[in-house]
Amino acid sequence: MKIAVYIRNYSEEAAPFIGSVFEFLKNNDCELILYEPFYEEWKQSWDSCSYKTFANTDELMENFPIDYLFSIGGDGTFLDAANIVGNSEVPVVGINTGRIGFLASINRTNFKECLEFLLRGEFEIEKRALLHVNCDSSEPLPSHFALNDVTIHPSVDGSINSITVWMDDKKINTYWADGLIVATPTGSTAYSLSCGGPILPPSADVVVITPIASHSLSVRPIVLPASATIRILVESRTKQFSLSVDSHKTILPHRSNIIITKEKFYINSVRFLSADFFSVIREKLLWGIDKRNLSFTD
Repeated sequence: MKIAVYIRNYSEEAAPFIGSVFEFLKNNDCELILYEPFYEEWKQSWDSCSYKTFANTDELMENFPIDYLFSIGGDGTFLDAANIVGNSEVPVVGINTGRIGFLASINRTNFKECLEFLLRGEFEIEKRALLHVNCDSSEPLPSHFALNDVTIHPSVDGSINSITVWMDDKKINTYWADGLIVATPTGSTAYSLSCGGPILPPSADVVVITPIASHSLSVRPIVLPASATIRILVESRTKQFSLSVDSHKTILPHRSNIIITKEKFYINSVRFLSADFFSVIREKLLWGIDKRNLSFTD
């Protein structure tokens, strides 16, 4: 089995755990291909073994036919891993060394059990929907697809005047707000949730539009069908604004039209049978932590 490993940042604190994961995989006849910037730090301070490496998406996909891409880190690392696999259909396996880690079902306490499930094929592939992003500006976008969300921010604090949104050429609203989030079901538990958006299961075929600090108390998040074409027009006193695609940012001129549709492909995420979406929500968000629930069992 060939496994590519993407780790965005080397961490001395996480190194012993990462070493245990590598040792387990190698002892089970897995060939590892490591992300080169991580490997350069890893070999100097922790592991002198020689590994094949990749520096970017093209190098990985052209030179190494892999079975899985392991994302070791937090949710931001998982989002980067999704950009690496793109439309290749290579499943992404998330291993959490961060804090909450919604996108990673493997952690320090259960990693051997989960990796044994993986080696035996005892898992499901969860297809994660993406947003496809286009813009009529000549400025290049940081990415054309988002697993979590597409977010509009001021280029400087307080500069956005209005954000007008259409669905299939029907006007939804002009938002007077500090920004706007268009989130997938996967991204509904990220920035959108912290701004009051609803939680959506990954299988839901919808997107959610969530204003950031709306200046009108009557404006609330709205859920739209994923098949919709969403057009956004931003007007700003500073003549520009910030567009974030899964936290990768660029500055665009105001009055640019942003077009968001459902991407044609999915990200394949590995989900183990013991970690359904609602059990993850209960664990990560501490739902049901109430002494009245102690007499009940799941």
